[in-house]
Amino acid sequence: MNRTLCILLLSSIICGHRLLAQEKDCEQTLTDAAAEFDAGRFYSLPEMLKSCLDKGFSQEQRVRAYLLLTQVYLVLDDHASAEKSYLELLKADPEYVANPYRDPIDVYYLSKKFTSTPVFTPYTRLGINTSIPRYIYEVNTSSNPASLSTDKILKVGFTFGGGADWNINENWSLSAGLMYSKKNFKTNWHDGYAQQQLTGIEKQDWIDVPIYLKYAYDSGTIRPFFYAGVAANFLLSAHLSPNQIDYNSPLFGSQKASQGADLNITSMRNSINRSLIFGGGVKYKIGKNFLVAEASYMAGLSNQTKSVYTSNGQLAPGVIQYQYASPLFRLDNLSISVGFVQPLYNPRKKKRVVAGVLEKLHLKKAVR
Repeated sequence: MNRTLCILLLSSIICGHRLLAQEKDCEQTLTDAAAEFDAGRFYSLPEMLKSCLDKGFSQEQRVRAYLLLTQVYLVLDDHASAEKSYLELLKADPEYVANPYRDPIDVYYLSKKFTSTPVFTPYTRLGINTSIPRYIYEVNTSSNPASLSTDKILKVGFTFGGGADWNINENWSLSAGLMYSKKNFKTNWHDGYAQQQLTGIEKQDWIDVPIYLKYAYDSGTIRPFFYAGVAANFLLSAHLSPNQIDYNSPLFGSQKASQGADLNITSMRNSINRSLIFGGGVKYKIGKNFLVAEASYMAGLSNQTKSVYTSNGQLAPGVIQYQYASPLFRLDNLSISVGFVQPLYNPRKKKRVVAGVLEKLHLKKAVR
């Protein structure tokens, strides 16, 4: 056993030395190729770099090598080979951006014919949320509504799901998602006339389908983004956890508390709702992928309350036992989440018309 481990360890060391030596040899090859280019000897460079491009260069070295070959073919007026070399450069580093202050000007203008922007960028998201009911009209069973006061208390829920961005260009994208959300909120109804208080925690299960337009910065380690759009919201279920306190009970002294099992109040809620959505956050680049932190606010547009009666004309759960009658309200939701984004890079040549327009715009900027 020990002999086998020693052999494996020795083999690993030998392989490591060979790889290091090969990397040093290819770095020297790249240095020699750059010297040949500076000396004006262009024709031998493709063959000089071929073996290391096939199996020796690191990613960073491949970028430098294909950038050098792009310059060689432009000098030799071989535009087809220059475009092929620049495309290989983008495959090695999809986020490479030519810079007129760093790269030769002809390489910079050639780069405007290409893009690596992913057509679609999938993402996943997990986070917490809190829901805020906005009353449209108060509905209650109190014999003296003027004595009734209401307190709304925030509760924490959670959300998870995913979606994809359809990238219009490097900055703008149209996004769609599919999210499951657990939304909770607590309400206290205090009836001063009847000396009663009802506390209800409503727990709702939703499927949210947001669609929004997003603007994102396309460079740097930390990349902010902002978005706005609409969402379709589908209610799966709604349950109420009631807790009633009677402060003037003749049977139990000064106070009587009663808490029952959760009530299914799905029949009292509209199952399809609409919302506006606004949000933003930052992407943190790790390699070719991103970790994301974002916050979003969903403003409900639809009244959630259907009726205190069920579809067969009966009073809804909780009306008789707890004197619970839901007000008409819209539901807003604030969420904070983290996620993961894996861009599906697609280095390619732009369509001819678009590339020509962009080239003219960049030329005007360079002249200014």
